[in-house]
Amino acid sequence: MTVTILEPGSNVVVRGLATRVDVAARTESVSAAILATVFPDRGHDDTFVGTLNRCSRENVGGVVEVLAGRLALRDVDARCAREFAGLVARLGIPLAELERSYWVGVERLWRDWFDLCRTIASEGTAELPDMLGGSTSLLFGYIDRVLIQAVARYTEVTEEMAATSEDRRRDLVLRLLGGDAAEASEATETLDALLGYRTRATHVALFYTGKRHRDVARAFAALREESHAPASLLVQPDAGTWFGWLAYHDGVDPKRLELLRRTAAASGEQVTIGEAGRGLAGFRRSHETARRTAELRPTLREAAICLCARDLRLETFLLENPESARGFITDELGCLAEATERAQRIRETLLAWLSVGSQTRAATELGVHENTVRLRVRCASERLGAALTERRTELLVALRLCEALGPTVPPSE
Repeated sequence: MTVTILEPGSNVVVRGLATRVDVAARTESVSAAILATVFPDRGHDDTFVGTLNRCSRENVGGVVEVLAGRLALRDVDARCAREFAGLVARLGIPLAELERSYWVGVERLWRDWFDLCRTIASEGTAELPDMLGGSTSLLFGYIDRVLIQAVARYTEVTEEMAATSEDRRRDLVLRLLGGDAAEASEATETLDALLGYRTRATHVALFYTGKRHRDVARAFAALREESHAPASLLVQPDAGTWFGWLAYHDGVDPKRLELLRRTAAASGEQVTIGEAGRGLAGFRRSHETARRTAELRPTLREAAICLCARDLRLETFLLENPESARGFITDELGCLAEATERAQRIRETLLAWLSVGSQTRAATELGVHENTVRLRVRCASERLGAALTERRTELLVALRLCEALGPTVPPSE
């Protein structure tokens, strides 16, 4: 049984008309208007856009429910609106822009509603004043209810950030990464005090991509604890990205790097580990290597949840032009670049052999008999000819690229 809620301004005409609203289409229209008018520089941020879309869908659906008499204004629970307000606050976007986004959305939704009312009026089934008069108070009553909740959440998050100076640290970090000469000339002690971090240490940068600040912060804290880092710094430059640094006084050896890799992979959060660097220049360089390596993810055939810049240094350099890299693979490997299981086995064996320089060690690494390695190397020699001895460096590079990008030659018929 459906209960009809009669808010002030509700009438039969409005309730009936609300059932004809296409919520999905109106949501798309509202989100597009807000993004283009209020947040044009956030269109590339998938997490931000996704959160905005959920907020718009909740609000359009909520307005329709109120107009249709199925939801009382006092019962409006703007969960997605609060989520979006918190995100806007964390990104340092002014409250005025959040409020403006609502009025842009209202204007877009009202235009769509007016067009629908005018169409119905032209059919002679209802009077335009009856439809607009009743719905105006309901629409603005809904927006007032939602804005109260959204502003309260924005204020709450802003106060939390102010208490921890998170917003100030984020802005300072972004200026440092951008090479701001004025910031770089600050005394080290001053920078350390402002950041709550030790810039004179050896740094390992982390580049996280995720959806929830709580999960990323927990994973980052585990890395600091496991690796005994004396200091750490974590900032959020946009909705789906976090920049982190761990500082060490005694440097970063392979053992510590491997510990970081294992702990990061176990966290379940998508992360890239940069190469270690010392001082302010190392702070920037470590972040740059993490960022560039993270940009490989869409290109790699099978990207691990934790990527390490040191492991992919060659790929980062060579994959700036993926099409050229694929051409290089095909030219160097020929039929061994085929997408077949046999070619894959030979490639894996060749890569291990060329990397360690010994068929015995390659067999141990691959977990196969030495004769198997010898047989596969012989098969490769038959296909590659003199290149196997005369172009070993090129072959090794091609094999690593093929491992990253996948086969470039379709299976022969």
